[in-house]
Amino acid sequence: MQGERNEKPRALSRLEMMRWAAVVAVVLAALVAAAWQFVEPAPPRTVVIATGSASGAYHAVARHYAEHFEEAGLELIVRETAGSIENYTLLGTPGSGVDVAIVQGGTAPADKDRRKELVALASLYLEPVWVFYRGEAQLDRLGQFVGRRIAVGAEGSGVRALSLELLAAGGVVGGQAGTTLVDLGGDKAVAALREGSVDAALFVMGPSAPLISELMHMPGVRLMSFEQAHAYARRFRYLSPVTLHRGSLDLVRDLPEREVQLVAPAAVLVARKDVHPAVVALLTEAAVRTHRSGDLLSEPGKFPNDTLTELPVNEQARYYLTHGPDFLRRMLPFWLAALIHRFVVLIIPLFVVLVPLLRLTPPVYRWSIRSRIYRWYARLRVIDERLRGALDVEQVRKDLLLLEQLEQEIGGLKVPLSYMDEFYDLRLHVGYIRNRLEERLTVPGAPRTEAALKHG
Repeated sequence: MQGERNEKPRALSRLEMMRWAAVVAVVLAALVAAAWQFVEPAPPRTVVIATGSASGAYHAVARHYAEHFEEAGLELIVRETAGSIENYTLLGTPGSGVDVAIVQGGTAPADKDRRKELVALASLYLEPVWVFYRGEAQLDRLGQFVGRRIAVGAEGSGVRALSLELLAAGGVVGGQAGTTLVDLGGDKAVAALREGSVDAALFVMGPSAPLISELMHMPGVRLMSFEQAHAYARRFRYLSPVTLHRGSLDLVRDLPEREVQLVAPAAVLVARKDVHPAVVALLTEAAVRTHRSGDLLSEPGKFPNDTLTELPVNEQARYYLTHGPDFLRRMLPFWLAALIHRFVVLIIPLFVVLVPLLRLTPPVYRWSIRSRIYRWYARLRVIDERLRGALDVEQVRKDLLLLEQLEQEIGGLKVPLSYMDEFYDLRLHVGYIRNRLEERLTVPGAPRTEAALKHG
């Protein structure tokens, strides 16, 4: 019996600890559930990038990006398209499957509603506007091509959109004085220029493109120098004036034979506004790896950058271009860094709540201990008040039994050393009340209980 009575207070103490643990668990579960609503989903395993023709520079660049994605455990699907105009259309079409695209500067849609759903990730490199023409005369202005047949790029391409804009600014309009604008681009435009079915052709591509080398070596074909390059760049802010130095394309054949002034938009990496942050980081990382070494028109480290874009730049991409990869990406594999980034939203609120919760634990614990002591004192006070009244032998016996139970509860309580003074004061006061109760039973004719005899 005595062993069972001593076990009861300990069981109550463990039960109370379990209750506190349950409260904390419920609070944490509620916080996790609330924060989980803001945790971004895992990055997609497959990303689709729209480029241009399979023989074009954008397609080749995207292939390099795909290798970087493969190293990170993701798949980048490279989709062949007609060019920048189609790429923008695909990005703005729900269900097209296209997440990101490489586009030519100056081809962003005019519709503000379409533009606000897109972001730029980086300007990748400069790709000049090349104007090749047949003839011996040295031409240096677009207005000199009035009355000729001009290949302006394929329908749906960024080349065509830019060519029409530049020719119109230079005073060249289709149908004007016999001027014919032909929708040909790439290999077909090169073939038409070789055959003489067109007198001139406009191309937008990097200086290392095979087509440029072919055209530079083509008999009877010359490259026009934009003597008004700075004026065009002032009028069209997405253009930059660049200089192609003598012999830079072919030192042996000294091509070009003189310095050539060109205007150049930038190739830009654009994406849907809702593209996953991990995908943004991986694309930006791939762009830096691919383009940071520079080319004939730019110094190493100049590209990629966050300028020369018509769209707002994604802030995460801007940070990467300015500061490089964050600590997690430098130290951990892509999948692990992405996982930790996902849970940052979850971890921070938990720490914000747990820190003050831990700081509240000591006072709450003190309150728990003292509140129990105070409850026992409240019970003692009730007995003490009854002692001041008329003698009721039966009530005195009940109070003695109550004190016995109270002493057993107190004896089974584990109290920290810092509270031992209050604990021993309580035990002394219990003993004091018990003595007073026993004294009341010593009055003549008052039989003593078994508990009183035991303590007396």
